[in-house]
Amino acid sequence: MNASFTPLASLLARVLLAALFLYSGFGKLMAPEGSLAYIAKAGLPLPMLAYAGALFAELLVAGAFVLGYRTRWSAWLLFGFTVMTAVVFHNNFAEKMQLLQFMKNLSIAGGFLQFALCVPGAWTLDHKFGRAH
Repeated sequence: MNASFTPLASLLARVLLAALFLYSGFGKLMAPEGSLAYIAKAGLPLPMLAYAGALFAELLVAGAFVLGYRTRWSAWLLFGFTVMTAVVFHNNFAEKMQLLQFMKNLSIAGGFLQFALCVPGAWTLDHKFGRAH
């Protein structure tokens, strides 16, 4: 790839990876009852705490990731969150759709892992404030 397109491609990749999380986070924020019921149905203790953690990951951490703020840390957190949600919420492999959701989450986690291991790029707040490495 032409080096002049690399910052744009990196930004686009961050936006595409985070879009699902931002959308889901806003959905949870607008309809907490449904989210809390879904969390409770999965058998997680303290559904309100899990709900707050999901909002933190999906809105704050995903937003930071898009902006390139603490990009590598954001990527690590979103990697862990994505793998955890795959294991907790999509573990009924007898249902084809659940297996598909599990695999989708692992694929997304792979994208976050790539960002966690690499320098974030020029179009990030990290780069602007000298934290690019």
